Amino acid sequence: MQVEGSVAFVSGANRGVGACFVQTLLAQGARKVYAGARDVALLPRNDKRVVPVTLDVTRAADVARAANLAGDVNLLINNAGINRIVPPFRAGHLEAAHAEMAVNYFGTLNMTLAFAPALKRNGGALVNVLSILARATLPAMTSLSASKAAALRMTEGMRAELRAHGVRVLAVMPGAIDTDMSRDVGDMPKLAPSEVVLATLAALVDGTEDVYVGDMAKAIASGLATDRSAVLRQLAGSG
Repeated sequence: MQVEGSVAFVSGANRGVGACFVQTLLAQGARKVYAGARDVALLPRNDKRVVPVTLDVTRAADVARAANLAGDVNLLINNAGINRIVPPFRAGHLEAAHAEMAVNYFGTLNMTLAFAPALKRNGGALVNVLSILARATLPAMTSLSASKAAALRMTEGMRAELRAHGVRVLAVMPGAIDTDMSRDVGDMPKLAPSEVVLATLAALVDGTEDVYVGDMAKAIASGLATDRSAVLRQLAGSG
């Protein structure tokens, strides 16, 4: 799929990776970009191709309204996500787990189901921005890892269902990203949002379905294929 001439919808578009998706899609020639965010006042207003959309992916009414508005979409980028960073057995862990699952799994599922008719009709691609922690758990982010793992399993199922309709489904699994959400977490090197965005858009062109972005993600994916236990021990040590 080519970005030039596409009509995209990006959730979580007001900052970080989402904002970078919007700007890069425009730079690469997208015809229109619907930018979904809970606070549309934070969205860019300097390009007429950007359509601000008030969106909380956990609210069914917001999701339905967005899908009705954006019936011409052929590229859905489910980027909205949260990370409460509350380790197990700490105060607030259960509440954090509920919130992460509500946004990272059910929010992504809500959007996918709502936009599936347009994607089937228009063709194109569905992109779910996940995390390498969908493949292996970092103990300090156990509930975040669980929510991303659930979203990955859902992504794989949707990929099988939508393939017959000519819709590609990508799972994007980066390592740590230098955004407001994780900038101060740990001392590991962090990806620039642009690295995630450019790798994703390149995968749209070259046909990659599972997109591992950055050295951390690629090393974990490689390690899981040879010695899963060693990878989990390493992550436990870093947690």
